[in-house]
Amino acid sequence: MKTFLTTFFVIALLSLNNEKSFAQCTVSDIVIQNVKVIGSTSTSCTVMFDVTFNIEDNFGNKFIFIHAWLQDEYPNYFKCVNGQTTVNGSIAAPGAADLVKSFLNIGINNDGATPFVLSAYPPDASVPMATINSIEKVVHPDGSATITLKGVIATSPVACTTPVVIVADLWSSQSATAQRAHCVNCGISYSAGYLNVTGFVNCTNHIYSGTITNNTAIQIDGYYKVYADINGDGYFTPATDTLLQNSITFTVGANSTISISGPVPAENINQDLFIVITQTSGAASGASRVILFPSSQCGALPVNFRSLTASRINRANVLLKWETTTEINNSGFTVQRNIDNYNWESVSFIPTQAQGGNSNIPLTYTFNDLNSNTGMTQYRIKQQDKDGKISLSRISAVRGEAQKTKTIVYPNPVTNGHFNVVFEDKERTYDISLTDMNGRTLKQWKAVTNNTLRIENLGTGMYLLKVITRETGNQSFEKIIVQ
Repeated sequence: MKTFLTTFFVIALLSLNNEKSFAQCTVSDIVIQNVKVIGSTSTSCTVMFDVTFNIEDNFGNKFIFIHAWLQDEYPNYFKCVNGQTTVNGSIAAPGAADLVKSFLNIGINNDGATPFVLSAYPPDASVPMATINSIEKVVHPDGSATITLKGVIATSPVACTTPVVIVADLWSSQSATAQRAHCVNCGISYSAGYLNVTGFVNCTNHIYSGTITNNTAIQIDGYYKVYADINGDGYFTPATDTLLQNSITFTVGANSTISISGPVPAENINQDLFIVITQTSGAASGASRVILFPSSQCGALPVNFRSLTASRINRANVLLKWETTTEINNSGFTVQRNIDNYNWESVSFIPTQAQGGNSNIPLTYTFNDLNSNTGMTQYRIKQQDKDGKISLSRISAVRGEAQKTKTIVYPNPVTNGHFNVVFEDKERTYDISLTDMNGRTLKQWKAVTNNTLRIENLGTGMYLLKVITRETGNQSFEKIIVQ
């Protein structure tokens, strides 16, 4: 496949932090994949692909639109600065004259439980709209929705081998005929054709390896982050996919290739990786891309964990309970705890209940840990099969007897953008929201029933966490500092 297609359309369009101050405007994780080439000329590339993005699910987003241009032809209609419009109030929707050079125009009617693709652009019927085969919408408990468009056809006005920067706007309207833009995410840039990035994950050696090739005659600098596709859905989702390595810088000379590699934790065996690359030099400075590194499968994981809970019984005892749905060639479980938030220690080994190490029915395990720690303790279960393969459960946390605060945030201050929240009662249901100091809602979680919540990928600054207990209506607030 030609260079432009492999770098732009495989998994390319990305918006990580383009958020506006209204909750309904939060849009993230725009990803393109599943590409089929259906035509090309010396001056164009035509492809069919799928596009997925996350957006707040509310009545303010009755209509949703996406437009894309080459960087040199981007009209900056919304007067974009740092991903947000600088025009006050609602804005007249762009018309045909403003979109004359856009090579991709997508419209969605989201005014209802089931969205549908628009074949005509409501503000100006003369604007050509992209052909799309189908649309899907999944609403999440945190109040957001994932929208997937399948079979999108687009023709870019450049040869497939031409390095370009592409800029997109995504806006929504709450008016009945979409004549005004009320929420804008603009200036979403991504590079195409500058770099070829390929690689794979070797689960046997627990490493990933790949190459970055510079297709231009100018040196390119940048950095990349590595995420694990923990749910195996093939879509990059920063809010849920686990960050393994953060901001690794690279320099690749003109028309040159460099190698990249790194470790993969044992708990991420068999998971594909996302390499998120951001260029920091040249015409594509600031543009990002996402590349999938497939994992060479080492076979099924030996155990599937259904749950893990940790409950403090009294000052000196913590009861752990976990359940497995299937076990294959399992030897047993090591209970591990973390008291200082850095070091995991093994507490005890619990043999499997499965006959011969194999079971396809739910099995329940309990363990009483003698723990008089007055602070926070994290627990996890390390499973090991008879051939030495391991898997790890999710983490559950329990407070110390002396900790009377209803909500505990740790560590705080935060040094790596990741922190944990432990709630007072694991039997209750919580609604949580995270805002910055300007009152902008960044994340929301609805109907949380687990007593532990992990929040990741926060930038430097101060944040406010609001927790509402549904059963009582009580509210609590925690200030969080990210260094």
